[in-house]
Amino acid sequence: MSARFRLLGEVGVVVAGKPVPIRHARVRCVLAALLVDVNRTVSADTLVERLWGERLPRNPRDAVYSYLSRLRLVLADSETAEIARRSGGYVLRAAPDTVDLHRFRELVAHRVPGDRARADVLTEALDLWTGEALAGVDSPWAAALREALASEKLAAQLEDNDLRLRLGEHAELVAPLTALAAARPLDELLAHQLIEALARSGRQAQALAHYESLRRHLADELGVDPSRQLRDLHQRLLSPAVEVRRDVPRQLPLAPRHFQGRARELTVLSGGHTVLISAIRGSGGVGKTWLALHWAHRHAAAFPDGQLYVNLHGFDSAVKPTDPAVVLRGFLTSLGTAPDRLPDDVDTLASMYRSAVAGRTMLVLLDNAEGTEQVTPLLPGSDTCRTLVTSRHPLTGLVATHGAVPVALDVLPDDEAFELLTARLGAREPESMAEILRHCGGLPLALGIVAARAAVRTDLSLAVIAAELNDSRLDALDAGDVSLRATLSWSHRALSTSAAALFALLGLAPALDLGTAAIDALAGTGSAEALAELETAHLIVRTGTDRYRMHDLVRLYASEQQVPDGEAALQRLVDFYLHTAHVADRLLEPDRPQYPVPDSPVAPLPLGDKDSALAWFEAQHTMLQAIQIVAADHRWHSRTWSFAFTLMSYHWQQGFRAEAIAVGSTAIAAAEAAGAHENQARLLHAQGQLCARAGLNEQAVAHVEESARLSARLGDVVSEGHAHLVLARAWGQQDDLDQAKHHGAKALDLYRRAEDSGLQARALNSLGWICALRGEHAEALRYCEAAVVLHRASDHPSGVAETLDSIGYIHEQSGALAEAATAYRESIDLFSRHGHDFEAAVTLERLGGVLPDPVAARQAWERALKIFRTRGLAEAYALEKRIAAL
Repeated sequence: MSARFRLLGEVGVVVAGKPVPIRHARVRCVLAALLVDVNRTVSADTLVERLWGERLPRNPRDAVYSYLSRLRLVLADSETAEIARRSGGYVLRAAPDTVDLHRFRELVAHRVPGDRARADVLTEALDLWTGEALAGVDSPWAAALREALASEKLAAQLEDNDLRLRLGEHAELVAPLTALAAARPLDELLAHQLIEALARSGRQAQALAHYESLRRHLADELGVDPSRQLRDLHQRLLSPAVEVRRDVPRQLPLAPRHFQGRARELTVLSGGHTVLISAIRGSGGVGKTWLALHWAHRHAAAFPDGQLYVNLHGFDSAVKPTDPAVVLRGFLTSLGTAPDRLPDDVDTLASMYRSAVAGRTMLVLLDNAEGTEQVTPLLPGSDTCRTLVTSRHPLTGLVATHGAVPVALDVLPDDEAFELLTARLGAREPESMAEILRHCGGLPLALGIVAARAAVRTDLSLAVIAAELNDSRLDALDAGDVSLRATLSWSHRALSTSAAALFALLGLAPALDLGTAAIDALAGTGSAEALAELETAHLIVRTGTDRYRMHDLVRLYASEQQVPDGEAALQRLVDFYLHTAHVADRLLEPDRPQYPVPDSPVAPLPLGDKDSALAWFEAQHTMLQAIQIVAADHRWHSRTWSFAFTLMSYHWQQGFRAEAIAVGSTAIAAAEAAGAHENQARLLHAQGQLCARAGLNEQAVAHVEESARLSARLGDVVSEGHAHLVLARAWGQQDDLDQAKHHGAKALDLYRRAEDSGLQARALNSLGWICALRGEHAEALRYCEAAVVLHRASDHPSGVAETLDSIGYIHEQSGALAEAATAYRESIDLFSRHGHDFEAAVTLERLGGVLPDPVAARQAWERALKIFRTRGLAEAYALEKRIAAL
């Protein structure tokens, strides 16, 4: 995972887009001391000096070693940064552009032709600053470096201001220059820039007042007059020499101050397309207006004849969508047409508007459009103009008839969401920051509301805000005049009846991807048209060919809507997954004993073969676990335990032990609550088997002994045999081989009484394994060979494979390695052909252990390792060590 480092603000580390907490100030200081000289050796003496100056602790070098050890833990998850020991000291190795200070200096030093390009480079550099440099680090070295870095930042700001004044961005510079000049009241260059920006913006009186204030400050504090350049500027202010173009409309609202990310979208908008319309579309709160305004302000100088702006109120519940005629009258008036010359009909107004902008180089920003019809009359006819349109609808009419370039917006990725929030709040309380980011889900409006709330309520820590979001996210994302719930309601109210009904139903479902078949089951009818409408409104997102998902915050809003038949709809969704899982399970393990599934009119998804069943299970595994919890929460007991039965084969074959145990625990509780003792016994036996396989022997014995008692009471000989077979395994794993053999023999006897040859084969295999562990190799081989005969007779290939694995182990223990390899290979082939990948991997690992050729052994182990890694299993770690030992 990649790491990024911050020095231009609070010192910190971000790994994989998430801040890593560094609680000790001296550890932050060590990090800063190494980062300043990244990839260069810093001696231990230099580290001591940077940490304490002349006020040294008793054992400074020991303290440094301790802080370095803590810092290595901070970087433990990073694959792109490390601390290394060198003969002369220590070095932090990382790409320089991952350290904001070095990236800042690289950008400032990067000279590019043209004022606009250079200003953009400086903006990128200055955006790296999130606060005072080296915040949270206190030492004489840090204080001196902090002052030097502040001077570097100021120099970049001053150059940036000069460029933007030349580019005509004087109006946008007034506010930041005013704040900067207030902090540095004697800085004549800053004062010169502010006075010039005020004058060019038509604020002559304020410009003169600031000059007079500076003159007094210089006289009182330093006893000097303003510089020659300032005095010359003052003289020009007193004459009409400063040109202010009042006939050029500058209608853009204030640029978003803390804009972050969207590099790809900004590139599209700046791509030099011959098409001069960009339809920026996305859901409410995703940042369409922010993106448009940010781009517009950055490129305003490219439109010297002015910028027109209008909010069309396409989705504002309090205001009707703005009539194009009203917009045109406003535009024409701002372009110099007398109001009494304006006609009433929209066509004539549109013609006059196109004439007025013809040949002018202008930007037109049409914000929050309802649809193509509202926008079309507002499009300039001149190719010297650029039009940006934002809307929650895709505006396909603009794309089709006017060649608009569509720019679709999604939520911010984790790293950009983090940058946006830290730009507003600074890098603090990293754990709470991570929790806030998780709750906001990358939605810019949500992040903005949180930042505003933190800025207004300075008495609230981020931990309190994170707790509020955890308790009630939508309430916590309501800042009065800005509310996420209100923003979503605008899109919701525009839906048709059928789409609104489906929207509310989707709020009931687990927060995961849903396929169209599942959505149809939830709705009780075909949902294609309603889905298309919800996608157009950006209330759902298509994640695959026929899969859809809601943003978590949108889903919370949907869950607040009234659903008349919500209980019945949710049960249909549960039944769809349960019955499809049952179909898939029968395809995976057709010889497995039947088990009942509650009746339902809902049709399962048709699955044709074992491969499609396995693919469906892999795609829906997380959803199936979530749906079982839904069934349990609604006390639909028979459905709850049925999920455990339908998932058993898949979990067993793929090695999903922890997931299987969780599903089984939920199922056992449901069976017990319903008094369904037969199912409870079967589930307890299965749970014990899983626990034994996972090495949880105490839990395995407890579950299986309870299963044996219930089965004996019910007179169920087969289930009682199952229980003893699991007890044999559990005791074997605890090295009590006498108990293990006793329970294995008991299971065989019960299966013989039931006259079930397949189950007898399982018991024989288990006894063979136990005898092998006891060193009774000849007896073990007899048991297993008898088991193979029974498994083959009943056409049970997975049973044959399991027993061949046991035979291979017996030969291995006997020293007959060639025979062991032969048995293992046949076992692996059978497991692989029938989709039992985890079992195949276990046997592959054993095969590698008996092969004399290290190349062949490595090949077997690497095949096994790939399977273990795919499933995130702990076996992968031990096998990696074996491979490394080769």
